[in-house]
Amino acid sequence: MSHYVLLLRYHSDGLKSVKSDAKSLLDIHAGLERWEAKVIHSYHLLGEWDQCIIIDAPDNFKAYRATLAQEFDAVAVTEMLPAIDLPLFERLMSQSGKTGGPHKWQIQSWARLARRAMRGYAYNRWSNEYFKPFTITGQDKLDAITGPCIVIGNHASHLDQYALLGALPERIRSNIYFGAAADRWFLKGRKEITLKPWYQSLVMGLYPITRGGGSKALEYPKWLLDQGCNMMIFPEGTRSRGNDLGKFKHGVSILALEKNVPVVPIYMTGLKAMRAPGTKTINPGPVASHILDPLYFAPGTTVPEATQQIFDSMNTMHQRVMTYGDEAALGELRGQN
Repeated sequence: MSHYVLLLRYHSDGLKSVKSDAKSLLDIHAGLERWEAKVIHSYHLLGEWDQCIIIDAPDNFKAYRATLAQEFDAVAVTEMLPAIDLPLFERLMSQSGKTGGPHKWQIQSWARLARRAMRGYAYNRWSNEYFKPFTITGQDKLDAITGPCIVIGNHASHLDQYALLGALPERIRSNIYFGAAADRWFLKGRKEITLKPWYQSLVMGLYPITRGGGSKALEYPKWLLDQGCNMMIFPEGTRSRGNDLGKFKHGVSILALEKNVPVVPIYMTGLKAMRAPGTKTINPGPVASHILDPLYFAPGTTVPEATQQIFDSMNTMHQRVMTYGDEAALGELRGQN
């Protein structure tokens, strides 16, 4: 998630609306929340601009600039600026902007052995400490998968990848890789061992993704699938803010269709309550990973059609949980009504 500064200069009609009912300012907040942005601060300004709103939003939020401008056009002129906090800016200025990876050696047997030896420190310690209890259902659904697959999950917390990895049998888990922002996890020149690019590739099983990289960002995942490796991807692209699943991107569908591999949806519950977006505190609690039926795509399936199938598979479970609570996911898998 990233911070943005949204500036608004109200039209005459907008100013009249504010003067007659100051609560109309909250309409702007509601509009931002529809795009999964969280309002951190909001100020009325005494100068060239009338209002300043600081928001926490998905990394691709700047792509919505034209849409937001159109939505708010009847009320105000808008200007949106990306922002970072000063401590982060200071760290970025003091280190190289160059990134490392991807490291193709990460799929070698020696690297996989090292990663398995380090799994307790890198992953298991978090799930052991905070997942109280950790419930896994549907592992038998993976018995028929003998080749590479793409594992996907709903994305609500920084802890999601631990629940996804922990749900998988060893034969899939020992050979799975997932992308991470290159400008955050693969910057060269950092002093901490755990933040060095080689550590991310070796211990965490990550590979770098350049933000806004387009189709080029799929080149390394395609290579991994060609080598018989498994992939782990969050199709929403970023953590969801509201009660609904975010819009699924087409990357998973493109990979699955081109490489003819199944997609394994895993629906997770409990994680958002443990560490919601925008917070640092982790509260131990029950977590569950429910492995749903693997998806195989018929010849001739288009990318949008495949993306819709993937979304529907996850959203059916999501809507049930939103209506009846986390236990409803377990109930459905047990065949309960």
